[in-house]
Amino acid sequence: MSKIGVALSGGVDSSLVALMLREQGHEVIAVTLKVQDEAEGESVCAGNAAVERARGVAEYLGIPHYVCDVSRDFREIILRHAQEEYAHARTPSPCVRCNEWIKFGKLVPYVQSLGCTHLATGHYAKIVTYQGRSCIARGVDSNKDQSYFLSGVPPMLLDHVMFPLGGLCKPEVRVLAEKYGLPSAKTADSQNVCITRPGQTFAETLWEIFGAETKRGHFIVDGRLSVFHDGLHRYTVGQRHGLGNLAPAKPVWVKKVGPVDVEVTTVGRELDVLYAEADQLNWHVEHVPTRCLVQIRYRHKPVMATVKQGNGVVQVSFDTPVHAVTPGQAMVFYDNDVVIGRGWIR
Repeated sequence: MSKIGVALSGGVDSSLVALMLREQGHEVIAVTLKVQDEAEGESVCAGNAAVERARGVAEYLGIPHYVCDVSRDFREIILRHAQEEYAHARTPSPCVRCNEWIKFGKLVPYVQSLGCTHLATGHYAKIVTYQGRSCIARGVDSNKDQSYFLSGVPPMLLDHVMFPLGGLCKPEVRVLAEKYGLPSAKTADSQNVCITRPGQTFAETLWEIFGAETKRGHFIVDGRLSVFHDGLHRYTVGQRHGLGNLAPAKPVWVKKVGPVDVEVTTVGRELDVLYAEADQLNWHVEHVPTRCLVQIRYRHKPVMATVKQGNGVVQVSFDTPVHAVTPGQAMVFYDNDVVIGRGWIR
């Protein structure tokens, strides 16, 4: 049996992973990521509260518990990047970036330094062999599948990663957790970015953390300047609610954010497109097909598309229109259920 490090948050998913692996006879240790510095305030998912919750689960399971403090890297690599994206009229995907650079980029080598062969997490996804290498694939629970968020994890790390819950559905996990009496069996799922403060959006939290200046601008409706808005960072493509003083006769959605130099936010009623581009590509396969499924956000139903590469940019022509393609979000490419690459929407 192997020595395995479990990324333990103290929630039901990671707690069950630790228990399952221990029951299978593996030597299991728990590792909790601390991503928040106390100087920035406390979040139930990110700081000392999260560490203490995970420590309690580890004690219940009788396994060693370690803390990997990545708060400085998280601030600079994830939070500052997200704040800069908002400031440049883009909508960031912090969870995708965090999985790539922090949760796996930092945790895999950390558990290896503790003598572990693998890192196991509570993600709902699978690892499969595709074109001769390890790739991420969708989990069986379509409602909880997290392959989209894992699309940036480098394939070289996947030989040292385990997703024990990939073949389970969330209700089954709850039942098993209660069966084994796990204290986290009824823990609610987290819904927002882990650093977001109560009563705020993620962007509002970032603006407080970094003391960023809010620049007022205008909405544009039907090609003409309309009422003021409170800053580009408060809006994203496809947004319908929370448009401040804007009160059009018919429902509208945010259609475009920016340009930054004039701080405008364009609203409209037509957001469907047949074409988009992505850059900063991270392909997981050697041979990229010209036809594949493309997913532009977490809850988006993938659409078959034709992809064409050139000069570090992929041009995507969708077979059917897609709604609210948002600059800054991850564009994920699939061959059926297998993730074959990730880019950032331009």
